[in-house]
Amino acid sequence: MFGNRPLRYPQHIGFLLVPGFSLFGLTAMLDPLRHANHSSGRELYRWQLISEQGGAVRSSDELDIMSDIAIRDFPGCDTLIICSGYEPHARITPALLGFIRQLASHGTDIGCQDTGAYIAAAAGILDGYRATLHWENLQSTAEAFPRVNFVQELLVVDRGRFSCPGALSGLDMMLYLIDTQHGNGLATMVADELIYTHQRAHSDPQRISLQQRLDSRNPRLLEAVKLMERNLEEPLRISEIAAQLRLSGRELERLFRHYLQQTPSTYYRNLRLDQARWMLQQTSQSVTDISIACGFVSLSHFTRSYQQRFNKSPSRER
Repeated sequence: MFGNRPLRYPQHIGFLLVPGFSLFGLTAMLDPLRHANHSSGRELYRWQLISEQGGAVRSSDELDIMSDIAIRDFPGCDTLIICSGYEPHARITPALLGFIRQLASHGTDIGCQDTGAYIAAAAGILDGYRATLHWENLQSTAEAFPRVNFVQELLVVDRGRFSCPGALSGLDMMLYLIDTQHGNGLATMVADELIYTHQRAHSDPQRISLQQRLDSRNPRLLEAVKLMERNLEEPLRISEIAAQLRLSGRELERLFRHYLQQTPSTYYRNLRLDQARWMLQQTSQSVTDISIACGFVSLSHFTRSYQQRFNKSPSRER
């Protein structure tokens, strides 16, 4: 798909809407195609919205979007893009996986947006390929599908498979598609129409830098937080973090109080609780397994800490 001028026009792209898909992510991909058609004066791209059953599909914004056709009636396309969002593991059905495998076996290029790569991996069509998906789901998905080379990038193109992690990266992906198929001139016209002045590189990070998130350039604070983020399952003692930074415990505490208005222990615990909340919302792991994965020595301690931070018990997140 990328880098090759289509053999026929219009190029037919199917967007497979999985319940919980990102509406923003979908429109970020559709608008560049619409503007490419308009700016070129010809129908370069034609698209259809596909769903498992046909009819309306509820997005993550809780808005119902009407699909054009059900998978059982879909005749095929040049390219299929799987649009998925929250809880992709809970959206998988045998019919959905069979549909994806069938199109892949017929030579259809398969793209994945947001968490769509989880579903494509479950269908077995990403084995031996590089892929990306939303950073929140990246680690757990990589562990579930070790035959796929998951990387944290904005766009990955590997032979007949491509993927982006959702939201605005879909716009970057479609501008790159237009550029490789029809030249930089048309891609620039489309970007201007969309008032998009800075197309990001494929390898750019998905998240805002730690420096920006903490609103600090203090190198020791940044290194301390990096150590915490890398050691959630088996938390380091605060004294160990201080020793690695060649600080005393008191100096480290002053650093956190000055820049983050909290103690290192509180910040570290909240990091682990935030990770636990994401896992409760996005995975099917038990509360006990999640508490262990986030470094809590007992379920009761985890439950009390969670209740204090989020005003609800962990079980109520589901």
